[in-house]
Amino acid sequence: MKIYSITLKSGVINLAETDVKDYVAEATQDGQGILIDLKTDLEGWADQVASGALSPSDFQDLLMGQKDELEMVALKDVGLAEIAVDQFKADIFNLINTTIGILIP
Repeated sequence: MKIYSITLKSGVINLAETDVKDYVAEATQDGQGILIDLKTDLEGWADQVASGALSPSDFQDLLMGQKDELEMVALKDVGLAEIAVDQFKADIFNLINTTIGILIP
C-alpha cells in the first residue's frame, strides 16, 4: 500500500492546488484525512482486487459507499461553498479509484 499512499498523497495536494487554490492548506488537510480514514479499507480492498477476490466494480462500489460518510471539516470551516467542497471530495474519490485501479497488477 505504500506506493498507493505516496501517489494518493501527492495527488490530493495537486487536486487542492487546482480545485481550491485559495484553500490549499485546508483542502490538503481534509484530503489527507480521508486517506487516513480509508487506509485500512483501501489496503484490504486493493489486496482483494489484486487476488481476484473482489472485482474492480465491487471495489468502486465499496469506495463510493464511503463518500457520503466522510466530512470535509476544514473546508467547511473556512466557508467554502458546499458545491466546491463536494466537487473536491468527488475528485479525491475519483483519484483513489483511478490510482488503485492503475497500480493493481
